[in-house]
Amino acid sequence: MEEHIKESKFGEIVKKIKKTLNDINYDYEGEIIKFGQVTSVDKRNDGQKFSIDEHLRGLILAMLSSHRPWGPIADNIDEINKIFFNFDKTRIFNTNKNLFVQKLTQIKCGNLSIRKQMDSLNYNIQTMEKIEDEYGNMDNFITSDNFNSIAKKISGGKKYKFKQIGYPLSLEYLRNVGISAIKPDIHIRRIISNERLNLCDKLPSESEAVDILSKLTEELNMNLTYVDNLIWIFCAIDYGNICNQKPQCNICHLKELCNFKKLGC
Repeated sequence: MEEHIKESKFGEIVKKIKKTLNDINYDYEGEIIKFGQVTSVDKRNDGQKFSIDEHLRGLILAMLSSHRPWGPIADNIDEINKIFFNFDKTRIFNTNKNLFVQKLTQIKCGNLSIRKQMDSLNYNIQTMEKIEDEYGNMDNFITSDNFNSIAKKISGGKKYKFKQIGYPLSLEYLRNVGISAIKPDIHIRRIISNERLNLCDKLPSESEAVDILSKLTEELNMNLTYVDNLIWIFCAIDYGNICNQKPQCNICHLKELCNFKKLGC
């Protein structure tokens, strides 16, 4: 019974998120299209295969998203494509990584780990090539198990571990190459916690957040990547900015379902 209540509640949550964003005239559908992850899922579902260069692009963009706002990355995506030679793995491998650090910093698209991330690229390219030797191509590997198991292999396993890629970034990478998944960043974890929508009796861990939303979206036959993008837009400062650390409860249609005011947070 409790799980059925949560399922019903989650469907209402999604509707109210959309209503709130519509009320402020926020084009969330357009932003989701710009993100490209749902489009990548659709392409994969239609049978499209992703090349190793496209996998490298997905991995690098995941790295760049680490511990920083996404807005400036999105605004500079064409320049980022040029910096990485449209993600040609051979040219990236043979380029001095200081060049990438310098150019990304110039357009304010770096982060605290940018040097380590760029220094890891050759190792990660070689890891991808090893995977392709064993599986035929990267697509065969990432679809050989469920997305959560693959994410754990590339973030914490021994054989296929990518450097500078933790669990959330591994999920971001998978979404970039058309795998329906969720990135459990603080926005997602906070909004489903007991202090907000109470889909968990605490602030969930990263893996708990993935399990909770995976189950709820599956029961409602929703695209997990779409739902993740929608919730993230609803929360993020550079986007909808409704349910951030300091939520705008006065304009939010979720307030009747939310514990934030009730708990006096």
